[in-house]
Amino acid sequence: MKSNRSYSKFVFTLLFMMNITPTFALAGGVKETPKELTLTRHDDGTFSIVSKSVRLEVLLSKIREKTNVDIYVDNELKQQPISIDAKSISLIQLLQHIAGDNYAIVYDGDNIVAMHMLSEKATPSTNSTNPAPDFSGQVKIRNQHAKMFFMPANNSESAINNYIKKRHQILSKLVAGTPKKELHAQLSFPHYISSEQLVATLKQKQLDPVTLNIGWKENGGGYDLKSGESTEDAIKSASLHHARFVSQLLEDANLQVETLRQQGTNDDQMIPALEFQKNANDLNTTLKQKGIQFYGVRVAATAEKLLAAASDNRSIRLVDPLWGGTIEYEITHVYPTIKIAIPIAPQSTVTPDMNEESEK
Repeated sequence: MKSNRSYSKFVFTLLFMMNITPTFALAGGVKETPKELTLTRHDDGTFSIVSKSVRLEVLLSKIREKTNVDIYVDNELKQQPISIDAKSISLIQLLQHIAGDNYAIVYDGDNIVAMHMLSEKATPSTNSTNPAPDFSGQVKIRNQHAKMFFMPANNSESAINNYIKKRHQILSKLVAGTPKKELHAQLSFPHYISSEQLVATLKQKQLDPVTLNIGWKENGGGYDLKSGESTEDAIKSASLHHARFVSQLLEDANLQVETLRQQGTNDDQMIPALEFQKNANDLNTTLKQKGIQFYGVRVAATAEKLLAAASDNRSIRLVDPLWGGTIEYEITHVYPTIKIAIPIAPQSTVTPDMNEESEK
C-alpha cells in the first residue's frame, strides 16, 4: 500500500500497537440489513458516527471527505460491512474503531495526512491472525525507509513491566513453534555490570554478542563487534573508545564552566553547564573506580537459548527478541527496514559482586 502523494515536510509513520477492544463489527459476509451512515465533525475537532453495516469503502470515502486524510486499505477488505456507534471521539479513536490494532498513521509534523490499514492475514512467519502481541513499539518511515523501534509505550514502571512480560511471552511463543530459530535479541540488565561479569554471563548463557551497550546513568553508547572479534578483544577496544570519550567530555565540560566564569557569569546563571560538568565528573570517577560499565548487550542465539536466558531474572531483566511477527512482515515487504532496540535503563547503579550473584 504505497502512496503517490509527496510531502514537503518530514513524514514519518507511527505504528500504534494498542490493546483495545474494537467496538466495530467486520462481518464475514454482507448482511441483509438497512444501511445507515451519519458522520458529523464537531467544532472541537471530534467526530460522532453511526454506521450500520456500511461497506468499508463507503465509510472511508466519507471520512476522506470530512478530514482530507488519505486512507489505504487492501481491496479484499473494501466490501466488508462496518458497524460503529460512537460520539465525540477523536480522529485517532475513529481510526482505531475501524482498524482495531492493525494500522499505521502517517504524520507530517503538524497533521495526520494518511492512514494505512494493515492486513490481518497469517504470514509464513506466524500462524497468528492478530499481530498486536507480536510487536510493541513504533515504526518510523522516511524517504521510503523504515525503522522499527522495539520499546515500551513510555518510561513508567508499569509500561516497562508490561513490555517485558509481552516480549518474554513472544519468546515463549517462538520457542513453542521454532525453538532452533536464529534471532537477534536485546538484553537489558537490572544493574550495571563489569567486563568480567559480561563475559561470564555470555559464556554461561551461550550467547554471541553483536553490540556492547556501555553507559552510566544518562550516558550511553554502543560498540559493534567486528566479524570474528572475540568478546574479550571487543571489550578492550570498547574500553579505549569509552576512555577517550570520557576524557573529551570532561575537558569540554570544564572548559565550558571556566569560560562562563571568566565572563563573570554567576553559578545560578549557568546551572545547565554545572550539571553537565557534574555528570562528566561522575562518569570519569565511575570509569576510574569501577572500569567500563555495561547495561545491555545485543546478542545472536537460538530462540530456546534466549528463553533460557530470560528465565534468569536476577542477572537479566529483559531478553527482547527483535522479531515483529505480522507487523514486521507487512512493513519489510514495502520498505527496507532497520530494527532498533535500546536497553532499558538499569534499576540500580550498584554493581553487584560476582560471588554474590553466583550464590543466589
